[in-house]
Amino acid sequence: MDSVTSSIVAWALNPNAHCLDDATVHEVSRHLIDSFACAMGAISSRPASVARSLAATAMSSPGASVIGLQQQSTPEYAAFANTVMIRFLDYNDTGIGGHPSDMIPAVLALAEGSSTKGSEVVRAIYAEYEVFAALRLAGIYGYKLRKSHVDQVLTVVGSAVGAGLILKLDAQRLSHAISLALTPNIPMRVARQGTISDWKGCATAHTSMMGVFAARLAFHGLTGPDCVFEGLEGFCELLKLDALDLSEIGLPRNGLSAIQRTGLKWYPADYNAHVTIEILLSLRKELDIKSISALTISLHWGAWHSIGGGAGDPNDKWEPLTRETADHSMPFLAAVALLDGEITPNSFTPEKLESNEVRGLMARINVVHDAMLDELHAGELPTWPATVDVELTSGVRVHRSASCPKGHPRHPLSDQELESKYWAMGESLWPRSQGQRLLDLLWQINKLEDITPIMMLLRQLPVH
Repeated sequence: MDSVTSSIVAWALNPNAHCLDDATVHEVSRHLIDSFACAMGAISSRPASVARSLAATAMSSPGASVIGLQQQSTPEYAAFANTVMIRFLDYNDTGIGGHPSDMIPAVLALAEGSSTKGSEVVRAIYAEYEVFAALRLAGIYGYKLRKSHVDQVLTVVGSAVGAGLILKLDAQRLSHAISLALTPNIPMRVARQGTISDWKGCATAHTSMMGVFAARLAFHGLTGPDCVFEGLEGFCELLKLDALDLSEIGLPRNGLSAIQRTGLKWYPADYNAHVTIEILLSLRKELDIKSISALTISLHWGAWHSIGGGAGDPNDKWEPLTRETADHSMPFLAAVALLDGEITPNSFTPEKLESNEVRGLMARINVVHDAMLDELHAGELPTWPATVDVELTSGVRVHRSASCPKGHPRHPLSDQELESKYWAMGESLWPRSQGQRLLDLLWQINKLEDITPIMMLLRQLPVH
């Protein structure tokens, strides 16, 4: 195996690397609660319905639970369907180069069928986040991927590692699981450009599924290329990456584990927009919206590229036709925040997309790249800076800037705020007692002898 794979495998299988402190264990529970809150909010979405319908056609022994589906399905289909629901609203955790909670269903899909202890699930999820973060810090980060037209590839490696730990793969088989996950599964960035389709919320669901598939193939003895990262025509050569150094994998950064460095979202929208949304919600209390003649939003390169038309797709950002395009449109999010005073899952209805009032305000909004913000965004714990300049019809100009949105590790959600998000997404779905039972189990997952009660509750969630 190459040095990158060797570093991942050696760390993942080192028992001394997984002695988790109470704060990290608690953070795993928080990210599980957040993930299932997002899934409950998306349970009736079209992608979720399609994924559940497909999952209902397959069975295996042992099986795996799909949220909102009474019978069990295969581990692969369960990982796909559950990640689709977690990901759909663009509401799940983020901040270290993608959405690491997209990997969680890969662990759950295999843990359920093997009567895995909650503490083992916690350690596997922790390992997924650390692998994800280490690869990003080693050089596989947003700018590099986008300039090579590659999408969020880190989840497939992390998912394979998490799944491999649940299956208790040895070093050789875990290395093959990583290779079998990465070799055929390098997603294209086209999924996030132009008019964005359903696949935007399914791309990492596919990588979660393929991480499970790769780990199961390796468990049964299938081999993959020996040097998937550093070999001839391997990943690094494909993306023209410098040598990747993972010697510090698993080490805390600024005293925080990878999952502690991953933010939770307060708004269901691309994370690059959150600081701007907060600035505009504050300004809304001070300004008459009708008096705005021009509004300029300045972003770092990655944000401008993703949501501000910097990828050559301004027409789609200023005339979004789908929900997926709208939650990745800075002008749309800015206009709705100003007009409605909030961004919620209900901010993306067809009526809102077609609103003349929203379109009229969007026409007065300009989004630009400010290179000075790139440095503020760089580093181990990105700060997501933005500035807003408003020109009023009176000639008065207003300037605001900020960097760490609510939910960022430097401005974290409290446990109470997280529970508020959980209930906002799920309270209307089932009796309060069942919702509280799931919440209690998730807070105590590290002490469970078996995670089956959690998965059984998730199967009971009704779909309207």
